[in-house]
Amino acid sequence: MNVKELLARFAAGAVSSLKVWAVQMVMETERSIPGESSAEKRRYVVARLDDMVKLPWYLEPFDGPLFGLLVDMACEKLNLVLGHDWSGTELSPAQVEKVAAVVDMPAAEAQAAVSEEMGLDERIEAMYKKYGIK
Repeated sequence: MNVKELLARFAAGAVSSLKVWAVQMVMETERSIPGESSAEKRRYVVARLDDMVKLPWYLEPFDGPLFGLLVDMACEKLNLVLGHDWSGTELSPAQVEKVAAVVDMPAAEAQAAVSEEMGLDERIEAMYKKYGIK
């Protein structure tokens, strides 16, 4: 394996971990500060991701907007599988990983994989099977 392949694998693993962290933090923030607005919760999660991920100084202007996009996509997929009321909902680590695996899928495609009649587990599995397995 050459250096380029090793770097590509490392980057893919880092991005995958970042998506999992985003989903976990969004869920945690929803539980820990329930009275705040969605915008405040988003700012909080973006700031936490920014604190966790240290990038070179020349990339710093770009990480906030990218983390914001990641948080928006995580919320979009969580709304799809959980609905808009997440209170009292806990996801297992396996469910978090499956939601994170489809975070970057376009909303219309993810929506096409689920239906209202499905339960939580079925919605997560349907999205993951269609888009999360590479």
